[in-house]
Amino acid sequence: MSRNHAAAAEPEGRTQEPRSMRGYLPHYLSRLMNILNLRLLEHLRPLDLTVQQFRIMQMLDARKSASVGEISRDTVIEQSVVSRIVGQLENRGYASRAKRADNARIVDVRLTHEGQKIYGGIPPLSMAIVDDATGVLSTAEKVLLEEFLERIFDHLATPRYPWLDSKR
Repeated sequence: MSRNHAAAAEPEGRTQEPRSMRGYLPHYLSRLMNILNLRLLEHLRPLDLTVQQFRIMQMLDARKSASVGEISRDTVIEQSVVSRIVGQLENRGYASRAKRADNARIVDVRLTHEGQKIYGGIPPLSMAIVDDATGVLSTAEKVLLEEFLERIFDHLATPRYPWLDSKR
């Protein structure tokens, strides 16, 4: 296929991938996450939230409470960054910390009532973004995509990265 023919075959508004990037999975995943995050950020900015703050609130909403280490493992955000973001959420009244009743050395984080209220309107917006992005896939393709991504993640989540737990 000639270079001109390849360029002509690209959908309108889409540029041809540089040859060195074709087939490079991190490039595709990074581009996908960046565009999804940009779309999400449009909804988060009016709430003065960042994507990382949203991800932590999302995890806390799902788990009800978790330690900074557990949040780090589940969100794949380094523990020092999670600790800083939890502090930001705590300062805004969206999260609180408390020692675990069964082990006072572990501090759990949970969303406050205000945090739940702020977070509550975001999931429908974030799911609409995902639904729009995956709308070009059949149901079977969506299931396969999720299975493939989970398999790759599980393969990579090894002790080589101390903030990840391979026992997912």
